[in-house]
Amino acid sequence: MVPMSARLRPILPVLALTILLGMAWALADWARLSRLMLPDTDDAMRLQQVRDWIDGQAFGDLAQHRLAGGLAMHWSRIGDLVPAAIILLLRPFAGTTDAEVAAVVLWPLAQFAVLLALVRDVTRRFAPAAGGTALVLIALAYPASSLFLPGRIDHHAMQLLLVVVQLRAVLARPSYASGAIAGAAVAVGAGIGLETVPFALVTGAIIVLERLRGDGERQTGFGLTLAAGLILLAPISAHGGTCDTIEPVMRYAAAGGLALAAIGSIDRYRPALLSGCGAALVLLSWPAVAPCLSGPYASVDPLVTRLWLRQVAEAQPLFGAPLASAIGYVGLLSAGLIASAVLARRDGGGWWRLLAYQVAALAITLFQLRGAYVGAALAVVPIAVLLTQARAAKETAAVLGLWIAGAGLAYPLIAGGLAPKAAIAAPSIDCAGAAMIDRLKTLPPGTVLSGIDAGSYILAGTPHSVIAAPYHRNNAGNAAAYRFFLGPPAQAAAIARRWHVRYIALCPGMFGDVRPPAGSIAAGNVPRWLRPIDGSAALFRVDDLPQ
Repeated sequence: MVPMSARLRPILPVLALTILLGMAWALADWARLSRLMLPDTDDAMRLQQVRDWIDGQAFGDLAQHRLAGGLAMHWSRIGDLVPAAIILLLRPFAGTTDAEVAAVVLWPLAQFAVLLALVRDVTRRFAPAAGGTALVLIALAYPASSLFLPGRIDHHAMQLLLVVVQLRAVLARPSYASGAIAGAAVAVGAGIGLETVPFALVTGAIIVLERLRGDGERQTGFGLTLAAGLILLAPISAHGGTCDTIEPVMRYAAAGGLALAAIGSIDRYRPALLSGCGAALVLLSWPAVAPCLSGPYASVDPLVTRLWLRQVAEAQPLFGAPLASAIGYVGLLSAGLIASAVLARRDGGGWWRLLAYQVAALAITLFQLRGAYVGAALAVVPIAVLLTQARAAKETAAVLGLWIAGAGLAYPLIAGGLAPKAAIAAPSIDCAGAAMIDRLKTLPPGTVLSGIDAGSYILAGTPHSVIAAPYHRNNAGNAAAYRFFLGPPAQAAAIARRWHVRYIALCPGMFGDVRPPAGSIAAGNVPRWLRPIDGSAALFRVDDLPQ
């Protein structure tokens, strides 16, 4: 029997690094975290979604009823489960606010500990001595590490972890259990959102190709668990809409899983059966898939696309992003791709499997920078192995070069030096900032019209409703906000009346580098029916709208 101390020993470095970095990260941002001013708009919206559920909103109701008259979000309940559990567990002892602070700090750090353990384990599959190096590199693996900072409670960290779980499963010995783990990870990822579907296709392809060459036990486990997982998770999966959740093709994906499970136990005509089932699924699902080939953003109002969506950093294509941003996002991913290619050519084996996931990450990154999150995390594995080998060979220059290449945080710093940003003075008033939120809290509840990025923070920090927030499904509300601020006063008055607006928050920098048209509210032409609240130049009450 293995002593308890021996079983705990591998966990201690993970816990120590998580606690050390977690304390440093939390203290660095404590002024905002303690006030529940979270790092990203999605974090603020997730917190509000959890609160609404705890306060009695139906489990299957994923709408945000204070956004644009009631907007069905494209999120799932899966990401709400742990934060809600932490809040409910701690609230009787610590009170609601402190319980929420604990939840937004503990949940991302718990996921970070899982990431550390997973990446170390994957690295040890290739080189047992490289696990410690991998722990250090994954802590530096920007932009992946940014998803695990205290306050980051949106679902992107979970999605990254699920991809690493899939990789770990396909690297394990072929068995029903490893297939089942991969199938469960794919099902949970699909339930959360579509971002992990390209990686799920890589996982499925690896398992199917493996079946064509030999035993089908892993394929059977994968298919059965995928089908069961999709069906069981359907009540808490993302739904609604047509092109931004798995719901329209969920039945076909589950049927595909069952077909894979059946073929896994059949030894004859495997290629023909796989080809036939694949063709049948494509034909059956094509009516649901075809309208979505242009992506979930195709229906977004052109004005909103131009002024907002194209400015969202992680949604930009690699070659359309500013140079500094592109280098910061893709630097570590590129270094990892090169390292894996070198090792795959030299050693073969599982390196080709890892490389397949990295290529998928690069392909996503070409269209949206968000693909770099997974790519950066996976890059740690080959670089850690090469570093360990270079140290063993006492190749000092190679060791130094690999540490620089593997330190993901170095890339945004280098990029900033190559393409320094122009100094921009911070706006004196921030509509998503603490001062504005505190002022809005004192006002009777009403509908606030402000810039898109302020919407989530106003929802999470005040009792008010909002019209605009950074979500592509909120097409009508976001378009109304831009047309209100950038259009003529008569159009603004009509929008205020139609949306029953009570308050206007107008802050410098709300529209980025867009020059507001002369005569618009954004250009400073404040009509008489907007009355400053307490003499504020940023907060107004709608009063006496012209008929």
